[in-house]
Amino acid sequence: MTTKSAVAAIPCRRSSLRRTRVAALLLATPLAAMTWQATHAATVEFRLSPDSKGREQRIASELAASVGATSATRASNGVFSITANDDNKAAVLATTLRERAGVLWAQPLLADKPLARPAPESEYHSRMLALNLRDVSSASATVARLAERTGQALTLKRVTYGNRALVVAPAGTSSAALAALAVTAAGDSAVRSAERVRVYRHQWIPNDTMWSQQWSLGTGVGGIRAAQAWDITPTGGVAVAVIDTGIRSHPDLDSKRLSGYDMIRDTFISNDDDGRDSDPTDAGDYDDSLACTGSWDFMSSWHGTHVAGIIAASTNNGEGIAGVAPNARIVPVRALGRCGGTSDDVADSIRWAAGVAVAGVPANPNPAKVLNLSLGGYGPCSANEQAAIDSALAKGAVVVVAAGNDATLASDFSPANCKGVIAVGASNLLGDLSSYSNFGNTVGISAPGGDSGDLPGVLSTLNGGITLPAVPSYATYMGTSMAAPHVAGVVALMLARDPGLTPGQVINRLKASSRTFPSGSDCAAAVGACGSGLLDAFNAAASVTNTRPAIDLTGTAARTRLVEVADAVSGRYALIADPVELTQMLAGQRGGAWTRTGYAIDTFSDTAQFNVISLAQPVCRARLAVGRAFSYSASVEECKAFAANLGWAVDGMTFLATLPTGPVCPVGSGPVYEFVRPDALGYNLRTMWDAVEASRMVEAGWTQSRIAFCVPQ
Repeated sequence: MTTKSAVAAIPCRRSSLRRTRVAALLLATPLAAMTWQATHAATVEFRLSPDSKGREQRIASELAASVGATSATRASNGVFSITANDDNKAAVLATTLRERAGVLWAQPLLADKPLARPAPESEYHSRMLALNLRDVSSASATVARLAERTGQALTLKRVTYGNRALVVAPAGTSSAALAALAVTAAGDSAVRSAERVRVYRHQWIPNDTMWSQQWSLGTGVGGIRAAQAWDITPTGGVAVAVIDTGIRSHPDLDSKRLSGYDMIRDTFISNDDDGRDSDPTDAGDYDDSLACTGSWDFMSSWHGTHVAGIIAASTNNGEGIAGVAPNARIVPVRALGRCGGTSDDVADSIRWAAGVAVAGVPANPNPAKVLNLSLGGYGPCSANEQAAIDSALAKGAVVVVAAGNDATLASDFSPANCKGVIAVGASNLLGDLSSYSNFGNTVGISAPGGDSGDLPGVLSTLNGGITLPAVPSYATYMGTSMAAPHVAGVVALMLARDPGLTPGQVINRLKASSRTFPSGSDCAAAVGACGSGLLDAFNAAASVTNTRPAIDLTGTAARTRLVEVADAVSGRYALIADPVELTQMLAGQRGGAWTRTGYAIDTFSDTAQFNVISLAQPVCRARLAVGRAFSYSASVEECKAFAANLGWAVDGMTFLATLPTGPVCPVGSGPVYEFVRPDALGYNLRTMWDAVEASRMVEAGWTQSRIAFCVPQ
């Protein structure tokens, strides 16, 4: 659909909407139907991995027998099905199959509960047709001929790649009328084929109330207990692809970015005057041509930047927000722009993000283990979408999708209704379904997405530009777009504990570890309508057996970079881990004339402060009152001594390292030494690890005093 959900689709009276939905879920199902659902036979569909080619029927039959089913029937599309006695048994069989090697996905086919209110059709379809022309030069004449033949005021919007002409129907054209128009167009001699343009919108709703606390990561009824999960999570830098509008530079994200790609073919949608290329920067998705239909299309959403921040914003850097998985790395893939994005571009983005070859596009050097799609559109899952998802699952990637913001059945929206994905509904501060969230059996789990009225949205990274980019900023949004990245971040935490988990195993553990909905909530009353329960990061991480070594100092590339700077005025040195502080110092905003020395080193990642496995702990930075030289220590006792001494001012914990035992660093780490030299201001201190530079310092009158801390080798 269009890029943003229409605000008009969300009633202001949240409570009345909630009662209406519960009535639809509970009262519109007759007792007889409810009894039938518990006793009728149910079907489980599953697909095997490509490795089973040529042996599919034998393997499927063996799997069926192993779970107590009589046989496995194969459809023409390669999907197998088995029959269970009832819905509960089907759910158990699907869970069991997901644990088996060689099964890409398994899903029970369960009927959604009927709804009391229809969805407004005008919200759910694009008014554009794509005509595949035999000769592109005939575009104008063909559209004029179709307009005369149908009596509709058709507009040729533009000609895109290939011989595709995009034609816009009048406002108010129904889905049925658009389908009839496509049939008429396909019968024209100048047209090879005609189809309705499938457009995806990202699933967000602006919320202009800023909140200083990240309730969604906390321990309240609506939070996911993120910090508790960090306690037991190793520091592996799992790659998470954000398939969205692209990304903007931001102090809380810049250190987390891997190379990405812009997968948008159509230059009208891309808004950057070019097609597919290696630059995933968000150019803005504002519409100055009045071609889009969303209520917020006049402004840029910077949606991908907001989603990326929820997943992996830097933690423990003294500024901004914390991400769900602060050690994760973001692979930005641009698939949405002005008016949204096409299903073809989204499908290719899924393939590329997971490391599957896409024609005409260079291979992804950083295949992601988690794909986040905070987007969707009305309609069934297309064959191309399902094929893309299957190929990503075959690569071992977990596909996380927003359920949608239309307060209706998620089964009506793709890619949430595709097989093998985890579709995420939105929950609010109270642990109940958010007023706008889609629901139904398609939803796998609910996660914080924020809500309207007196309930907060989700705070994350953004850009301050209304249309064109400006300075980095923070803002609260609400939507299933915000719920999905909470799940993607938790999946990254799970894979950090066990990188060998299959997508099916991840889904099973996510569902099994979810918390029950609060008593009296809509979701507690309508069992199954909001997924398995509320996302719980700690439970999910704890459900995964840790396969990392007990003392793991070298087994991760997820590090924090320490940059050395020197003040040309005082001759003092400092180590900076916070990109915001570094930028401000180099710009002269913190006094002095600081410049880079050219030395930098990696230390342990942000969440290691909570990680008993890595043995890393916070390093404090203290400054001499006389002379203003910096000293660093990983010793709690030394940091306390600094704080108690009036001759020192302690800045606090600035990064993470390990503590030496006497003159020896733990295995897998190396020493960083403190040097001292008297000068006109008192004593100068410098912390250095480079042996060549240390030798020069000794020749220049510096004295090596101690090991300040240890960093990973």
